[in-house]
Formats: sequence, C-alpha cells, structure tokens
Amino acid sequence: MRPSLALLAMSLALTPSLALASPFARVHALQAPSDPALQPTSSKAPPSTDLPEQPLPEEPPKVEPPAPEPEPEPVAAPPEKPKWNRHGIGIRGGLTVIPTWAVRGYVQSMTNALCRGNSLPSGNFAKGLSRVDGCNFYVGGEYVYRYTENFDIVPAVAYHQIKAPDGLWLDDSEKTNGQPNIGAADYTQVNFSHVAIQVDFIGRGNLIKTPDFKWQLGGGGGIGLGVITGFGFLQTPLGTPAGSPGGGTCNSLDDYKDFTKCTPHYQDEEANGGPPPVQGSLELDDAGNIGRFAKCTTDRCNGNDLDALGRKKGVNLPVIPIVNLLVSMRFLIKDTFGINIVGGWQTGFYFGGSLQYFFGPK
Repeated sequence: MRPSLALLAMSLALTPSLALASPFARVHALQAPSDPALQPTSSKAPPSTDLPEQPLPEEPPKVEPPAPEPEPEPVAAPPEKPKWNRHGIGIRGGLTVIPTWAVRGYVQSMTNALCRGNSLPSGNFAKGLSRVDGCNFYVGGEYVYRYTENFDIVPAVAYHQIKAPDGLWLDDSEKTNGQPNIGAADYTQVNFSHVAIQVDFIGRGNLIKTPDFKWQLGGGGGIGLGVITGFGFLQTPLGTPAGSPGGGTCNSLDDYKDFTKCTPHYQDEEANGGPPPVQGSLELDDAGNIGRFAKCTTDRCNGNDLDALGRKKGVNLPVIPIVNLLVSMRFLIKDTFGINIVGGWQTGFYFGGSLQYFFGPK
C-alpha cells in the first residue's frame, strides 16, 4: 500500500509543473489581457436565438424564356381576277325596214322599201303595196363603256336613212260601191332620215368563255333623239278625174305604179288648196298642158310642179324621240376585238352589227 500512496503524492506534486511546461499553457498566458478593463465579466452571452436574423439575399426572379411564336400557316394566294378592258370604240351599220305594215289597215295603196329592187313580194304581205324600191340603212360610230364585264353602256351617233319611194297612197275609206276612188289618191313622199343621238344599255351572258374567246348573248334597250335631216311627209292631190297628159287612162291600183299613167294635176281650190297655177309655171305648159299636169317619169315627178299644184307638208317635226329595243350576240376575241350582231326595233325593224375594239384594262 505504501508504494501506491507514494505515486499519488508524486503525481499531485508534479501537476503544476507539467501545466507550466505545456505549450498550450504558454500560449494562453501570452494571450491573457493585461488591461483589467478587458477582464471577462460575469454576464452571459445572449443566446443565439436572440440575435437579429440576417436577411438572406433574394434570388433574382427566374426569367422564363419567351414562348416561341407559332409559325403562321401558309395562306393560299387568292386566285388572280380575270382582267378585262373597260373601254371600247366601234363602227356600226345595218338595214332598216319602214313599218308601213302598221298603216296597211288604213290604206288601199302605199309604198315601201324592202330591199328587193323593183320587184313586189308575193302573198298577203304585199297586199296594198304599189312599189318596192331599194333599202334603208344606218351607219355610225359608238363608244362602249363596260360598267361590268357583262354590262355595257353604249353612247352612239348614227345616220339613219328612213324613206319610202314616191307613190300614190289611197285611204281605205275612199271607196264607192266597194271600188276604189282612183282620183282621190295623193302623190306621197316619205323621208324621215335623221341623225340619231342615243345611249343603249346592254347586258349579256357567256355561252362560251375561255381565256381567249367569249361567245355572249343578251339584249337591252336605249333612248335618244333623232334630228330630222329629211323633208318629212309630203302629199300632192292626184286629181279627179285621174289621167295623164298623153291621154292615157288611170283605171286601177296597178296603174299607180307608173306616174305617166296616173299623173298629178290641178283639180280645184278645195282639193289643191288654192287657185290654179299661173300659166307657164308648170314644165308641160309650153306644150299646151290643158289639164295642168305635172311633169313625171315612171317613178318620179318634178318637185317644182308639185309645189305649184299645192304640195303640203303632212308632218313637220325637227326632232323625233328614239326608243331602241334590241337583242345582241357578240364574239369577243382576247377581250380586245368584238364582232357584235344586233337586231330589234328603232323607228322600224333593223338588223345589223358593229365591229368593236377594246382597250384600257380594269
């Protein structure tokens, strides 16, 4: 037991020396403060939970990348609209038939122009006709404004020859016991030739349509005025009894076709509207001319003689209204050249056409 106590006592005695010999003890001795004000106090450090929390740095907001824009769907190109020329010019022409059929029920004899030379047509259509001679026609120019591809507005200026050959017209009422009173006829002249200024409105549909060709069919109408260039409507009494300067007889309507058989002459003041012409005022007076006849050929009489016998103007109009009704068929080539065929009614039935040139694309 004694050795153990001796070791214990030795350990206790050596502990302070070992502590001083420790390098950690020297370090602590060097770091010990020499200023008594800096001596540790008995206050306890505040717990860590009482310290103000330092705010954490805010993270920058996340920037979302922009969503990719959807690619536009491809848009089909609109179909190319067909081009067509809006303006056009043309020349027009054709034939016209005077509608004397409208007065056939009021006369026993009349004349007409039916483009048949001097021959008379056969059948009921010829009833009442005493002469057929030549044709009536029209010719002029036009401007075409295509309001749409199939609707035209057409101002036009044209000359229309509207006349009938000279003839003896006898009213239907001039009859005795059913027989015509031959001498009651009038030597009649008709000339309503005029210059027409008008505007037509024409619509058409396409029967055939290709890029280079159109076949169109349609119709329309127009209005305007006709400036009279002819003498109008003139009449001179034939005279009773009917006859001729050579002593020939005028006994039937067939004789009306030859004015050397049925020749106008002076009858009386009531028939001729005045006293007899002064001696020597008629062409035939030098040859005697007892019956005071006008000088005539087969189809025409002297105008001065007719005036001396009392020729009267039945219609005296400076202008006439124009109403045009028409049907049209047009062939259009490359929307540039047009061949237009028309027919209808305008101061008589007419048939003709026009050649057109178009320009100025819409």
